Amino acid sequence: MPSLQVCLNGARSQAEHPAVPHTPAELTRDVAQLFAAGARAFHLHVYRGGQQTLAPEAVADTLHAIRAVCPDAELAISTAEGIAATPAERARLVAGWTAWPDTLCVNLSETGIDDVLALAEARGVALEAGLWTPADVQKFRTLQHLSWRRVLLEPLSGDPDTAHAELTILLGALNDFRPDLPRLAHGIDDATWPLLRRAAALGFESRIGFEDVLTLPDQSTPAGNLDLYQAGRRLMRAGEAEASRLAHHRT
Repeated sequence: MPSLQVCLNGARSQAEHPAVPHTPAELTRDVAQLFAAGARAFHLHVYRGGQQTLAPEAVADTLHAIRAVCPDAELAISTAEGIAATPAERARLVAGWTAWPDTLCVNLSETGIDDVLALAEARGVALEAGLWTPADVQKFRTLQHLSWRRVLLEPLSGDPDTAHAELTILLGALNDFRPDLPRLAHGIDDATWPLLRRAAALGFESRIGFEDVLTLPDQSTPAGNLDLYQAGRRLMRAGEAEASRLAHHRT
């Protein structure tokens, strides 16, 4: 079954849901619960004092805390625009890191992302390519000297129909380029669960967690990331079974 990454927090506040993990202790709690349930890959935003940060000490504290409990978890950290005040400040902070994640998530549309890519290349850290538009796909094609772990296909619309159309465009632009790399497709807000089902039917990886959605498929409220992950696994299994059934029917 394709992997289901857990996006633990994103820019979500605890006012949106009290179980959104921010502190090293809260993130460690969630990763430990999810790892025990079968999750292996985690995407997170680092926080300090309730605010997102790329500050070296905060990044190190978070990574050390999680790794002390779950050393085998794959930890990916976001470098999203807006966490730091400016692109130059982002690069300065990342250059000061004393601890690095297993994977660095980079959005190729963002101003100044080339500086972050250069830092990751110098460190030898694997990258996730966040692709939002066909222009991002074209940029990705020029960056094959870097170490890529997976491709993130990320429609920006929370409307399911629009998100499906955006994903179709991204798939057409990427086509069969780098078939060796896992493709992870996911949606946000109301498009989260429909795109997870589509990812499963395509045999792609996907992701689930508070960063992307605050409700379960039936619109009820989850107790935490674990509920979202378990619902996601059920849908991934159902989607995989449906894809297998259709493939068998065609033969």
